[in-house]
Amino acid sequence: MGKISFFLKEAFGSLKRNSFMTTAALVTVFLSTFMLGGVLIFVFTTNALLSEVEQKVQITVFLKTDPDPTADEVASMQAEIAAWPEVKSCTYVSKEEAYERMKREYADSPELLESITGNPFPASFEIALVDPHSVGVVAARFEGNPLVDEVRYGEEVAEKLFALTAQARNFMLIFIALQGIVAILLISNTIRLSVFARKQEVEIMKLVGATNWFIRWPFVIEGVTVGLVGAAVAAGLLLWLNSYFLGRISTSLSFLKMPMDAVPYVLVAAVLLGTGVFIGALGSAIGLRRFLKV
Repeated sequence: MGKISFFLKEAFGSLKRNSFMTTAALVTVFLSTFMLGGVLIFVFTTNALLSEVEQKVQITVFLKTDPDPTADEVASMQAEIAAWPEVKSCTYVSKEEAYERMKREYADSPELLESITGNPFPASFEIALVDPHSVGVVAARFEGNPLVDEVRYGEEVAEKLFALTAQARNFMLIFIALQGIVAILLISNTIRLSVFARKQEVEIMKLVGATNWFIRWPFVIEGVTVGLVGAAVAAGLLLWLNSYFLGRISTSLSFLKMPMDAVPYVLVAAVLLGTGVFIGALGSAIGLRRFLKV
């Protein structure tokens, strides 16, 4: 307990004696973790938007009209499709429902409606998937089905969409890695400058016989404290701003569906706090290494 209290006293005493360098390290930690957190929030939000776009990919199975399938055949086929593990939902759209949809969609073009005689629309199944990437596999199962006239799911559009979202996610991962490296370099260099400003103090302690770890611990505690405080302020401000702006967007732009729960606040806060603590301790350890070789 005596050594621990001594290390804590030295660490917090050093923070007071070197207030300028401490402030510089705090600001650097704050800015770096704030930027890193901003990237994380952007990535989570963008990923949620991409997932929402992907979920719009669905399969439409048009049934034959000559002759129309019987009610029993439709019910049996719907039950079979709904039982597939890849399928989230299977909705039957009758000929009458398809015609009513068309009338609602083209209500502003009565001349078009007047030109249609009878009901030319086939019945269909609209299939939503658990994983949109399985669309090709599910669509292929309808080949050769005697009740099916045509299967549509926009194959080319779906493939381009999945390729685009995959590239976007890879880019975001690279962006996070680069931002993390920049944050580590900035914070470590700032803390190293703080240690450099006290090199004479370290050299004197080394010359009078203090062990490396006896010298190192107060600096490590100081680095951890600086990293924790800077990251905590950044995390708190960043998450508040995210919540505030999401609320404003959802209120002002109600037509824009923003994923309100896309950002896991606890995870983001934990990552930022962990990053601040890790880099604070690492920066102090690296900065002390050259001065412990006296």
